[in-house]
Amino acid sequence: MSGRFNLIRQAVLAAVICSLSPAASAFAQLHADLVVGGLQQPVAFVQDPTQPNVQYVVEQGGRIRVVQNGVLLATDFLNLIGQITSGGERGLLGLAFAPNYASSGRVFVNFTDPAGNTVVARFTRDPANPLRVNPASRFDLVWPVGAAFIPQPFANHNGGHLAFGPDGFLYIGLGDGGSANDPFHNAQNPMSLLGKMLRIDVSVASSDSIGYRVPPGNPYVGVPGVFPEIWAFGLRNPWRYNFDDPARGGSGALLIGDVGQGAWEEVDYQPPGVGGRNYGWRNREGANPNVGTLPPFSFPLIDPILQYSHSDGASITGGFVYRGTALGNVYRGRYFFGDFSFSRIWSIRLDVNPQTGEATAADLVEHTAELGVGPGFLPSSFGLDASGELYIVSYSGSVYRVNLNSTPGGCLAPDPFASLGGGTCVNGGWLPPGLAPPGVNPNPPAPPAPPPPTPPAPPPPSSGGCTTPDPFASLGGGFCSNGGWLPPGLAPPGGNPTPPPPAPTPPPLPSTGGCTAPDPFVSLGGGTCINGGWLPPGFIIRVGGGTTPELPESKEE
Repeated sequence: MSGRFNLIRQAVLAAVICSLSPAASAFAQLHADLVVGGLQQPVAFVQDPTQPNVQYVVEQGGRIRVVQNGVLLATDFLNLIGQITSGGERGLLGLAFAPNYASSGRVFVNFTDPAGNTVVARFTRDPANPLRVNPASRFDLVWPVGAAFIPQPFANHNGGHLAFGPDGFLYIGLGDGGSANDPFHNAQNPMSLLGKMLRIDVSVASSDSIGYRVPPGNPYVGVPGVFPEIWAFGLRNPWRYNFDDPARGGSGALLIGDVGQGAWEEVDYQPPGVGGRNYGWRNREGANPNVGTLPPFSFPLIDPILQYSHSDGASITGGFVYRGTALGNVYRGRYFFGDFSFSRIWSIRLDVNPQTGEATAADLVEHTAELGVGPGFLPSSFGLDASGELYIVSYSGSVYRVNLNSTPGGCLAPDPFASLGGGTCVNGGWLPPGLAPPGVNPNPPAPPAPPPPTPPAPPPPSSGGCTTPDPFASLGGGFCSNGGWLPPGLAPPGGNPTPPPPAPTPPPLPSTGGCTAPDPFVSLGGGTCINGGWLPPGFIIRVGGGTTPELPESKEE
């Protein structure tokens, strides 16, 4: 690829420039299996925390669909069509379940209302049907200016994602309000909620007038001139962020996919519980200087752990740190993310400093081709099921589960002995070269030598090759075998005797002589020339025609 993909290390712009490439051979191959199709502009896939076999798909147009046992149900979990505005970057954009959903039944959604403002609303589960919410239970959270919405000056950059952190608080990612290059400098304005990550505590009584409290550990509590709901500054349009799940061995860190302006897409990293960061927008795009006419709210500006240029993608979709089991240990701890505009999927390894909690990105791997992702796929979101397995949402209308291509023998991990000539996969585990499975002789005897080849059969007697005339023509014709003439009735070695010819017309009285050809029986003691033809030794000439072989005396009768 001609574009650049930078892994930013130690918050210094000494980036490693890498070309995007297919998955490295050290990684077992992945593939994507269709879970459900027939959706309309899906933008989120969320697991039901109380029913492992149930997930929900958020459609931008206003419906939350139910997937039960892999089947898309006809009845919606929630339908907000008519209560929202949708199109472009507006619509129903986020869904999150309260950590105590099993007992409280509380669900939170993020959408743009008919006026284009951002609303974060609370609903409760229908007591008569656990696969539906009660639409009459809607309560819109009330923000510092006293309104039950957050004004959006433009139609784009609404953010829209919702996620509960390991701390139990609700994190709300808001875009900068739209247009281009944040014309109102909202992302650095301490008295605007736009362009920020908010953190609030929604575990309040249903009668609470605003629907949340500000956690006392928020970084700007008690700071004059700063909204205390703000957790972090300097975001342009955070499109999907999630926590590395501590319940599955993760660190609890927050990773944010922040969509860039015209040059760079980025992944931002926040160590567990570290608030008050400034990720730099609009003064920076990624780790690069951008608009500097007004100063940022605070320093330092935190560089992303990864950025890529618009020659490689144009709209990042943040994902998850994988902590499931189906993909094997080689993928555990890797962060999966994608690009919506270019329909691409990658993963990176996170190297976390145990003293500081800061991470660096390494070992970029592209999975686009092996997952079968092509133009028009448009990855709009990622999701996890109850087992922590990874899903990809295609804005074109489908949800896919990421699975591993297994090898013969059931091994999910790559062969660790490839450099030694290749191991043997047995019952899901790899054996080194030369080590046989239990019950198999590691040094089997050599197979018996093959039998010697059957010698070729002797060539059949030639019917040609004689250079002299047939001396037995007057006797009905001899038989030419390998260059020599045999008399009638004498078979060649390995052949069948030629049946005697019919009795010839009685020849004239024999005479001696008349043979013009040399004696062919010299080597046998000499033949007898009769009427121009040669008889072999031992043949008796009879008057009246015919010949009879002369037998030894002991055999005559």
